[in-house]
Amino acid sequence: MNNIGFENLEQTAKAIQKNPELAMKNWFAHVTWKNGIQNEASIRNYSFLMDEPAPLGGTDTAPNPVEYLIAAAASCFAITFEVMVSQQGIKIEKVEADIQADLNAAVFLGLQEGNGGILNPVIKLKAVTSAPQEQIKEIAEAALAKSPVLASLNTQVELICC
Repeated sequence: MNNIGFENLEQTAKAIQKNPELAMKNWFAHVTWKNGIQNEASIRNYSFLMDEPAPLGGTDTAPNPVEYLIAAAASCFAITFEVMVSQQGIKIEKVEADIQADLNAAVFLGLQEGNGGILNPVIKLKAVTSAPQEQIKEIAEAALAKSPVLASLNTQVELICC
């Protein structure tokens, strides 16, 4: 359904049921300094650059880690939503997720004490599917609770749905 590899998901679930130790997956990323505050991250066979905009001391040659973090959060939410929708046999025509969050640069720069992480994240979901909006909103709220990246943020995320 919707080009999701359910056969692989089912095989993984069965393997975990047989051997619960398989449930714990260790992820790894390697970061190498390039120049200034530009770094290259390597994950599996993929590499990408991270930098900061000029006002934060960078050369703005790539997104910064906070931008990658919020993109990962929105993408993980969208993937969780897409899998959950598809598990219910709902056809997806379109899914878009926008995310917006604040960050207090004064904390990063050492000018203030406080929460240096992202603040007030809001995800706006646009989903066109074969299901009624009420059902999509219920699935979206469940996806918000089940998304591994959002759970890792350890912060309340507001969802604006549909």
